[in-house]
Formats: sequence, structure tokens, C-alpha cells
Amino acid sequence: MVSTATLLYFGMGTLLFFFWVYGIWAFARDCRRTYVPGFKGWLARRRESKAEQEREQEREEKEKQLY
Repeated sequence: MVSTATLLYFGMGTLLFFFWVYGIWAFARDCRRTYVPGFKGWLARRRESKAEQEREQEREEKEKQLY
């Protein structure tokens, strides 16, 4: 027969495993909903900034060539 201590030990282990798995799932969900879109937005702003700098540099070069 299984003792009460053994049942309590495995019951608590199962409970802790459940919260551990839930924590991993919640972290993945938060990353997908918060950090991934934020990173994509940051990359888009960075690319746009670089493109704007290149356009500005080309405009300045054309102005210098005209004078």
C-alpha cells in the first residue's frame, strides 16, 4: 500500500511541475505578444532612419555637385 507521504510527495511534485510549465508558457506568450512586435517596430524604425539618412546624404551630394 502507498503511504500518505509518498502521495503527498508526488502530488506536490505534480503541482510544482504544473506551475513550472505554466510559467514557461506564459513567458512564451508574453514574448510573442510584447517583445516580438516591439522588436519588429524597432527594426522598422531603424531601417527607416537609415533610409532617411541615405536620402539626405544623396540630396546633399547633388546640391554640392550643382554648385
